Amino acid sequence: MSRRAQRRGVVYLAVLGVSLLVMVIGLSALLGVRVENRGADLTVTAVKADVYAQSQVDVALNKLCNDPNWRTTYTNDTWTANQTVGDVVFSFKLVDEIDGNLADDANQPARLYAQATVGDAVRIYSVGVQPYVPPNLLSNGDMEAGTQYWSGYNCTLEARTDDVHGGAKSIYVSNRTSFASGPTQSITNVIENGTSYTFVVWVKVVGFAALIKPVIKTTATGSGTQNFDGGSSVVGTSWTKVTKTITPSWSGTLTAATATIVTTGVGTPDLRVDDAVLTEQNSGPALLITPGTWRRELAPYVAPAEFAAL
Repeated sequence: MSRRAQRRGVVYLAVLGVSLLVMVIGLSALLGVRVENRGADLTVTAVKADVYAQSQVDVALNKLCNDPNWRTTYTNDTWTANQTVGDVVFSFKLVDEIDGNLADDANQPARLYAQATVGDAVRIYSVGVQPYVPPNLLSNGDMEAGTQYWSGYNCTLEARTDDVHGGAKSIYVSNRTSFASGPTQSITNVIENGTSYTFVVWVKVVGFAALIKPVIKTTATGSGTQNFDGGSSVVGTSWTKVTKTITPSWSGTLTAATATIVTTGVGTPDLRVDDAVLTEQNSGPALLITPGTWRRELAPYVAPAEFAAL
């Protein structure tokens, strides 16, 4: 081969090498731009998913508070069906961390998980929720302070420790002179006109069964003295829970109101009374967020779409 041909070959290889180098540099630059753009896109979608996941917590709480049967509406540790709004996919779930059963105890807390997906970005936040328990309007309703705040209307009250429903003490009611005789407590300053209340009390009748009736008695300047009750329940010689809804109303100014446990029917037997609770119905939200339980969860890894075929 002549020297001229050799030189031509060297020049060709040099040009080819430069071309390949330029092509590699160009491809690298293009790949870098694509990576940079993808990184920016991922940052945007991640931020959106994060914000929407936190917002979904509030949305889910609103749904739960407006559904009195939420414990049976939703299945423990099961995501709800996805809902899509624009480019965002939402879902949430509830987990009973105590026994894994949402429906077995209305007073147990739960953990709410909210998830938002935007493109390849997934974010999950969770928070503990607990049922709202309205305050007991009765003082010493559990009778642990003996007869404090209670008085006997035409009867005798005695704090006892020998037979209780809960705690260490109950009240023994004796020397009842009429059906209306029983333990009573002033509630003048805690009830409102036309408001519905739930009256719960545990009672045990001594000797034989009787009809037990929780009563709210009011005295007002316009309507005088009135008795309000939600009916009677049969109670025997074992501890029995009596629950009634009572809605007192009056005209004029309320001057006195009492909560009393009485009997109806034949006889005036002795009673044992414990754990009395008077609460206002619909007085607060169905659920409350448990302080200090908010946290971001580790979202499951989702492979980018371009890797799906690999």
